[in-house]
Amino acid sequence: MWVLVLATIVLLPSAFDRWFLPKDAVAAVAVLLSSVAAGCGRLPRWFLVGATLAGALALVGVLLSAAPAVQLWGRWPRYEGLVALPVYFGAVWAGARLLGPDGPVGRARTLTRAAATAAIALGLVSLLESIGARPFVSDLERPGALAGNATDQGLLGALFLALLALPVLRAWSSSASAVKMPRGAARMEVERAWLTSGLVLALATVILSASRAGLLAGLVVVVVLAGLAALRAPRDRVLRVLLLGVGALLALSGGALLVPLTRDRVLGASPLAGQSAEARLDYWRQAVDLIAGHPFGVGVSGFLNANAGSATSDSTLDSPHNWLLQVTLAGGIPLLLVVMAITVVVGWQGVRRWLRLAGQPAEAAHADLLAAALAGLAGYAVGLLTHFTAPATAIPAAFLLGVLLAVPAGDRPRAGQRGFAAQRVAGGVRTGLLVLWVGWLIGLTAAEVPLAEGVAAIGRGDLPAAADAFERAQALRPWDADLASIAAQSFAARADGGAADAARPAVAWAERSRELLPGTVATEKALAVGQLASGDVSASTVTLAQLALLAPRDAGVAAQHAVALFLNGELVQSRVEVDRALGLDAADELALRVRDALDAEERQLAG
Repeated sequence: MWVLVLATIVLLPSAFDRWFLPKDAVAAVAVLLSSVAAGCGRLPRWFLVGATLAGALALVGVLLSAAPAVQLWGRWPRYEGLVALPVYFGAVWAGARLLGPDGPVGRARTLTRAAATAAIALGLVSLLESIGARPFVSDLERPGALAGNATDQGLLGALFLALLALPVLRAWSSSASAVKMPRGAARMEVERAWLTSGLVLALATVILSASRAGLLAGLVVVVVLAGLAALRAPRDRVLRVLLLGVGALLALSGGALLVPLTRDRVLGASPLAGQSAEARLDYWRQAVDLIAGHPFGVGVSGFLNANAGSATSDSTLDSPHNWLLQVTLAGGIPLLLVVMAITVVVGWQGVRRWLRLAGQPAEAAHADLLAAALAGLAGYAVGLLTHFTAPATAIPAAFLLGVLLAVPAGDRPRAGQRGFAAQRVAGGVRTGLLVLWVGWLIGLTAAEVPLAEGVAAIGRGDLPAAADAFERAQALRPWDADLASIAAQSFAARADGGAADAARPAVAWAERSRELLPGTVATEKALAVGQLASGDVSASTVTLAQLALLAPRDAGVAAQHAVALFLNGELVQSRVEVDRALGLDAADELALRVRDALDAEERQLAG
């Protein structure tokens, strides 16, 4: 059940942020379905203890953060707190339950078919976008196909590459054809063609994503799979395995050099490639500086506000784009040590289990699945060294982690045998709790509909309808300060465009947001714009003065502060802020206009 739903996670278009939560909801439904399926494995106790310890350390980080009540749930758009993290853990549990050591071969084949289906869908959209088509509206140069982000697109392609490579090789071998496809040659040919198409399109997705992290993840997948296959191959076949691995590496590398956009990014010829590389280094420096001052972290989802002092006009950073730094910022050095220990043990035990099964023909399908999990997770971990976690990739990776961790369902030590009735009751309670959880998550996700309606209503100037829609959205997520901030920013943009009646709602929504989560740059900007548009220049000046201290690198804040000071008659201070804004960004249009106004005012006073 889970693997079929897993494919739909990828099929949900992700061109907009509103698609993060729907993917979580779909995965939660899959976890619920997994609970009523026959269990074929379970998570080992050591992992449950380690995960509990990690969760406790993350909770401590949240409680010590600046806004525990908001960060505990997670922040827009990924909500990686109590909203998304249980979904990720649920995916791990479902992977162990459905594809554990006691599972039938048919389940592994279902996973392979699901991966091929998702890879074909993702690859076809990737191909369309590579020739300029836009199946999903986007103004980005790299729209990210069905993943919504180009790096997520590449990482998904690498995960599908890991899942499909060995099954495709077996499907094309004569022994696999004879043993694995007993229902006839026609069915064998169809399945082999389907899996091969998925593999080819997964490879194409990695290349067409133009993501260096995705390409690196794909290369790691190939190296790990080739290394594992060569380790257990008969001596007379080792060379063939290595040649296949080299061929796959050449296909990835050659394809990257043949696609112009990918080639430019890999070789650094694209200006954006150089900028993004420099930005990553800057993100990491900022994260390390924060860790030095907060050894126990800033809490889950705390990076954005804690790092406000490094924000610029073009940067609203909610992640350091490195999973090791992200973990450390969430719960400090102790959490990093726990997570690294879990990672090492998972890898060590995964390799040991694969070595036990790889030489047994009857366990070939399970061994291939373990190899895919090892390779896919290795590639994913490397790719996340320059990227952030998101449902599109984290959920499939978590599922593979569960597959890798799973131990036989009957191995659990017991003080005494439980009766059948007790087991049924325990299972029923678990399923009931999961139903409540899924319903709650669907309710949270439903808020995305009125939120989108509100933004659309603002765009067409229907302010009453927008206000009503935002209220309905906030009622579904009353703790969500970012939702209130989005409403404030939407009204502020309208007010800044000349709609005076949008000013007061902008101020009201900004104040609601800052009550829940103070010190958010975007919220304070919306508040200042609303105050200025409503004629309260003094209040706007005070807000912007505080914001200039909060975000000293933001040229837009400095320019807006200069406007407020100018309107308030504080010309000397306005000149200071104009000079500061132009020092941060010499091309800032607002700062240039204020400078011209100041020059004209000074000439008039001198005359």
